[in-house]
Amino acid sequence: KKTTCVMCAVCCGLEVKVEKNRIVKVRPDKDSPVSEGYVCRKGMNIAYHEHNADRLLYPMKKVGDRFERIGWDQAIGEIAERLKKILQEHGPRSLASVAGGGEFNFYPLRFLAGFVQALGSRYHYSSANQEFAGRYWAHGLTLGSQMLELEPDYENTDMLMAVGWNGMMSHHIPQARRVLTIISKDPGKLLVVIDPRRSETAKIADIHLALRPGTDALLLRSMIAIILKEGMHSQEYIDKHVNGFKEILPWFAEFDVNEALKVCELEYDQVLRVCREFAKRRSCLRDDLGILMNRHSALVSYLLVVLLAICGRIGVTGGNYLAGGKIYSDPNDPKTWRTAVTNIPAIAGMFPPNVMPEEIANGSPDRLRAAFVLEANPLRSYADTTAYEEAFGRLDLLVVTEIAMSETAALAHYVLPCRSTYESWSTADAIIPSKTDEGLLNVYSRMRRPVVEVEGEQKEAGEIFTLLADAMGLIRALPDSLYQAAGSGSLET
Repeated sequence: KKTTCVMCAVCCGLEVKVEKNRIVKVRPDKDSPVSEGYVCRKGMNIAYHEHNADRLLYPMKKVGDRFERIGWDQAIGEIAERLKKILQEHGPRSLASVAGGGEFNFYPLRFLAGFVQALGSRYHYSSANQEFAGRYWAHGLTLGSQMLELEPDYENTDMLMAVGWNGMMSHHIPQARRVLTIISKDPGKLLVVIDPRRSETAKIADIHLALRPGTDALLLRSMIAIILKEGMHSQEYIDKHVNGFKEILPWFAEFDVNEALKVCELEYDQVLRVCREFAKRRSCLRDDLGILMNRHSALVSYLLVVLLAICGRIGVTGGNYLAGGKIYSDPNDPKTWRTAVTNIPAIAGMFPPNVMPEEIANGSPDRLRAAFVLEANPLRSYADTTAYEEAFGRLDLLVVTEIAMSETAALAHYVLPCRSTYESWSTADAIIPSKTDEGLLNVYSRMRRPVVEVEGEQKEAGEIFTLLADAMGLIRALPDSLYQAAGSGSLET
């Protein structure tokens, strides 16, 4: 049976053999247009993820200090009644949702977000806002959308610069090891790694800039200053596609590059070579959590956009292409929600999980009192486990929808078992550069069918939130004409 891996956003194609409703063998799918027979060890071990001893099979309710099995009607009804009371007394700002990667099946997340928003709340806490907040912020200000990504055209590039990205181990692009190995071995191409550590990717690189940890912003500012001073920037591209270029020049004109590179513990000549190569080649870059979870992440993300823009590398063959949607949460717009206590604005419609405990455990009448958690484990994924444990203990309602019992689920008032991706219908989408047609991007949407059956009473997460929405009175009755049309196959007007 064909499916995909669910352990990262690439979703490499897999073929699984199922016996007695168990995945007993996994192999890479050679027919997958995205992965073409490539898979890492995470994908080869998805059976351990699916057939977990802690899988949740039935709805459960906390009674005292233990859980009791209950039916779906009771679970949905009781949760709806408790939530109605909270909203009547404290309003929609007392409600929040929390979501994680969700096995890279994003349909459930859309149902959760729709459910909470229909109740009037905009508080959505997401792991994405912890990982990518700096990038979202910078891309919103420079590209116009906080959810636009600058992805590398690695198939057609002459130079790939990995910034805080160890692709040989963390992957995060289709066929990462194949791509990096090909670039590394091609005498006409250049692989540059910016990383304090001699990572697995750095070991195969042509140039490794082993900068001092935490000095990424200094290095990038130095590189931009060198390119501008040496006249290596693409003025033609800037004139056509870049606004505000003259306004940023003073920030680089008087910058002491030599002193900055001393702090970075790098040689000027080595950095100069990288600048020259990046400016003259069909170059692209790939950044990752090495900088996104580091100091000055928003500034670094901004400088990466500036570097690409002045070299004319955005939206061109072999450079970085734009992928994503139009989302922008304007912090200056009074309609943009902020957290009640910490006064943090939403970025791309999401809030950072690390402030959530403060938004719960305080004496404010506007504090959070109810939370719905979907396939996330804040007690293990986010900072300060103790703070989260204490804060969740103060909630009037905590509902966790999960495939397996977790530390967070153990604190919930209700635990609702959802189906895994391998028990559900979903899609896996990908945008990748073409190998054969330069400048062309291939867009794939792969249907994932269930490959195993549920062995309990699990429901798809979308159905769970639809049932909750119905119990909350959010779903209007359909007119008889629609039922008649469904039966006859036509609608008379």
